[in-house]
Amino acid sequence: MFNIISFAVTIIALIAWAIYRQQKRHKALLAKFREHNQRLGTSFPETSVDSELILSDKDKKVVIAFDPQTQKLCMVSGAKDPGEVLDFSYIRQWQLKWTETSSNGGLSFKNVHFDFSTSDLKRPLIRFPIAGKGYGDTWNSRLGILFGA
Repeated sequence: MFNIISFAVTIIALIAWAIYRQQKRHKALLAKFREHNQRLGTSFPETSVDSELILSDKDKKVVIAFDPQTQKLCMVSGAKDPGEVLDFSYIRQWQLKWTETSSNGGLSFKNVHFDFSTSDLKRPLIRFPIAGKGYGDTWNSRLGILFGA
């Protein structure tokens, strides 16, 4: 009985710790956007990492925030990265890509990502992994609205 209780307490503690770390990471990310907003006069989202103006990977460690008013984007890749603010013109085009796999009569999508072609000779292609095809389809439409395509 004691082993089951200690096991359950350990699991609950690990879940609480993971939630705490995730919230801390999200607050740090929003603080980066807030600092850019104050310094540059941009309007990146400051209240939620689940904003319709923040494209993120599955763990929200790599994100691109969009400010349609100033037509700027902010790319942040990792906790220590302060973020890079660029004009919308930096992105020349994008393409949603994935690998289809079939098993047991069902179809699944793996390695879902965006390939962003840029106007930067040193970094002409940015591959951005995302959570799934449905999320990618939604963002494909949002990118068309943001970039006027």
